[in-house]
Amino acid sequence: MDMLVGPLLQRNGGYGYDTFTVADGLRSSFRYLRLDAARYDQRALIAEAQRDPRCNVRVCETRTGFEQSVEAARRGDVAMADTEPQN
Repeated sequence: MDMLVGPLLQRNGGYGYDTFTVADGLRSSFRYLRLDAARYDQRALIAEAQRDPRCNVRVCETRTGFEQSVEAARRGDVAMADTEPQN
């Protein structure tokens, strides 16, 4: 399974991030009131996914980069596994 992880964003009075897989589509994290709580959750999700050898995780640094990667994955233009992971 390939997973894209978006950057931390401020929204709805809190902080969160989005993830995307072809199987599950676009999903939003919980809304956290504190930035450090959202960052902790994001890092824990990434670490857990990276422990699974069947999962390729790509962390996107910007919202634009995340959105472009999601659209490319939806169209099947680029395999997410072929993109270089960012940490």
